[in-house]
Amino acid sequence: MIPISLPSTEFFVFLFVSQLAGLALLGWLAVLAASRRARQRFGRRPWLHGGALLALAAMSAFYIFIRYVFWTVDREYDRLEAARRVTLEQPQTLGGVAMPAGARLVLEREGQPERYTEATFDAPVPAFGMRATRIVRYLRTEYDRETYEELGAHPHTLYLWGAGVQDVAGWRCDTTEKVEFRVEKKGARPEFESCTLGAGNRAGEIALPAGAEVRARKGDTYTNGHVEPLNWYVSVDSPEPLAVSGMLLGRPGLRLDDAHRLLGVASAALACPLRLGPYRYPAGTRVQSTAYPLNRRLPDAWVLSPDHGMTVQRDDGEALSEGMSVVQRGDGEVLATLPNAEAGVMLFATIEVEGAPSRASVRCPS
Repeated sequence: MIPISLPSTEFFVFLFVSQLAGLALLGWLAVLAASRRARQRFGRRPWLHGGALLALAAMSAFYIFIRYVFWTVDREYDRLEAARRVTLEQPQTLGGVAMPAGARLVLEREGQPERYTEATFDAPVPAFGMRATRIVRYLRTEYDRETYEELGAHPHTLYLWGAGVQDVAGWRCDTTEKVEFRVEKKGARPEFESCTLGAGNRAGEIALPAGAEVRARKGDTYTNGHVEPLNWYVSVDSPEPLAVSGMLLGRPGLRLDDAHRLLGVASAALACPLRLGPYRYPAGTRVQSTAYPLNRRLPDAWVLSPDHGMTVQRDDGEALSEGMSVVQRGDGEVLATLPNAEAGVMLFATIEVEGAPSRASVRCPS
């Protein structure tokens, strides 16, 4: 944190008094200019009234000076802002993108187009595997650890926008929404990170809805060093349920491999009541695939957990309440009944913020 010295209370009091003095001075001068009688009164005691005018002028000088400083700072800021906004007069390659003449840039620093933070184009240009109409870059500046001399800057995050749905990194992305790229280290090529999906994407046999978000992942690393394979994570946030392995799931998070095949469901909720084996699950029951390390013992299984305040009924009359989970095969075979902690299930309370728009409930088809 950088310490900042704030002005004292006395500063603001004196500034206020100085402003009042300036207003009084302007008011007096206006009266003198408009009233002959006021000028006559002033002339009868010129030294007294003149001294009072000078005193008001002296007191108001501080406020005038502060206003002048603010004015000069604003002018310099406006000048710098104008200098940071440039239009290329001829084609130029910047940051790995061949930009045409007429491209509009916002620079991090005046006179350094290679350190642009935003670029806008009249027509789409090829950039990192898509056609972009706008690029926003976030730069990281590097310094010498001993001398603190600046060594240069490179982007660490890029957001690109384009026109319509485009093929990006094997996905059909809606490029009217931002497409994110990451740069792992200086000099590396930006790699696709995430986008909002358009129509026409699949995860194996599952048709992914438009509006879902896909994000690149390099596996899930656990504290013991184990890494679960994972290449893509698709988050579906829609009131329409998604059919996965015969279940209608609300707002699922899907784990996919490199070929976009389903590895498992990280989290979801039943959109409709479900009977699976001997259990009858109400809508809203939490659903996920078995995760590490449980998947080593019980692979290719589902974990179903009653959410807060829910009860799951079994055919023999036994009830399963919050805090417990059932591990089952897709055909209904019960493999285990475990506490949530052993099943790798975490339930989070829903927090509602007053005035915030309510989230649409997942619809169960009738």
